[in-house]
Amino acid sequence: MSDTSSTTWYWNRNTIILPEGGGLCRLFQPNYRRNILGPWRLAELSDLLLAEEGCTESVLAEWLSSKPLSICDATDFTLWASTVRNSDFLAEPKDRRWFEPGPAELIDLLREHHFIESQPEEPFDYEKRSFGDRFRGTFFEQIGTEALYHRVVPTEWWTKQKFADDGRSIRQTPYRYIEETFLDAYFAENFSNLDVLEIGSGTGYFTRKMACHARSAVGMDYNPDYIAQARDLYPPEENSNLAFEVGDILDLSKGSGNIHNRQFDRVILIDTFLFLFDPSYQPQLVENRGRVMQNIKKLLKPDGRLLIMDPHPFWLTPWIGGETHPVGILTEYRHRHFKVVPTLEEMTNLMCENGYRIVRILEPPIHPDYKTISPRAYAFMEQFPQWWFWELQAAS
Repeated sequence: MSDTSSTTWYWNRNTIILPEGGGLCRLFQPNYRRNILGPWRLAELSDLLLAEEGCTESVLAEWLSSKPLSICDATDFTLWASTVRNSDFLAEPKDRRWFEPGPAELIDLLREHHFIESQPEEPFDYEKRSFGDRFRGTFFEQIGTEALYHRVVPTEWWTKQKFADDGRSIRQTPYRYIEETFLDAYFAENFSNLDVLEIGSGTGYFTRKMACHARSAVGMDYNPDYIAQARDLYPPEENSNLAFEVGDILDLSKGSGNIHNRQFDRVILIDTFLFLFDPSYQPQLVENRGRVMQNIKKLLKPDGRLLIMDPHPFWLTPWIGGETHPVGILTEYRHRHFKVVPTLEEMTNLMCENGYRIVRILEPPIHPDYKTISPRAYAFMEQFPQWWFWELQAAS
């Protein structure tokens, strides 16, 4: 066995130290979404390593052994969203989540969570090393984790994480309290007597809602299984102005329903536009996104509008702070690891290069009812939008 006592450890300067009261502090590593809770003395590690510009493992172990530390590996409560809803989490260290590691064990934990590094500027390492890692983080980060690390085909998880098992309602998440509440009001106010097409309609949940107000509503998806499920959920005999068709936005002549021979007052994409910017899922869409934009234009009437509802850049922002003063931490934007949301520049360049002008951009609020589910999450999302909504028109 090799001797590691001479290994030099450095403090990771991206670590955030947060006082939690009662003599406790939290070490938060936003880039890796890791948390450790412990006595305030734990925060003094930064002084030890920074003052000496690193120290050997033997010196670090001696410092850690001078006074035992009871800590809690709080990574399962990443971003602190769940902690606030668990009133006993900050209780005395008798909770089963608390333990007293030895110096070597604590060094391993600090290293694993990237609070200390073997190099002054350690490169990011986003590898998921165990199956359980995929469940770490909040609702948002779990989606991002599936997107980044597992590259799961959207059709295999999209409906399950968004809709109830029967497919007829949205789970009690921000999908319901931001996206759905906004779209319900928007459809009622703006779709009267219009012909509407939803591209990427999935199982038809929102297309059916559009049909309640529009003259006609068509849901189009390239996945025939989704279209079959949509037709089962919302049979044509019960919804005379509603239709679901298999279609390919890259080749409008393919599919059913002769959509390529029709034009619509509104074409809408809901949580779909982002797939034009991440080659991990459907590279053909990224490679041909200009053609996608041109084909959409062909589907619009002369005064028609393209509507886009997509996750906001704040969507994957790690957040701290309390119910009265929520705080967001931006860990990436131009150079993205989660690759869920394109930059504003990427989006607008694609729009403008393909002959669209932006009519307006809306940032839908979260419904007050969500406050009863998670007061702190509500406070954050009420301050920092989680979706934005674009209205585009073909430039004259």
